[in-house]
Amino acid sequence: MRRRLLSDEEIYEKMTQLMLEKQLYLRKQLSREDVAREVMANRTYVTRALRGRGLNFAQFVNSFRVQHAIGLMTDEAYAAFPPADIAEMSGFSSVDTMNRYIKKSAGLTACAFRERMEGA
Repeated sequence: MRRRLLSDEEIYEKMTQLMLEKQLYLRKQLSREDVAREVMANRTYVTRALRGRGLNFAQFVNSFRVQHAIGLMTDEAYAAFPPADIAEMSGFSSVDTMNRYIKKSAGLTACAFRERMEGA
């Protein structure tokens, strides 16, 4: 019996579900192959599913990391944590990478974002 190929939309939805449920984005060394294995597709199909949405693999994964980092920064329990710790706990390889992606997403660096939240 031959397995049915998943559509790009189905692959993207499965990838998104995995990111949310298993928090795969917290793995610093997460690869496209790791995600492809999880959704039972190959890396070419994963890439195609992302390209159809105008994303590359890093952008896709880092969008989840950004949301995680913002969640931590807006949680009073993590108010005293330095940005490097927030980056580490969110799966980013460095605070610079976290800042770059948060700035793209929120228009502010992590420190500026936190300061704005504290002033609100």
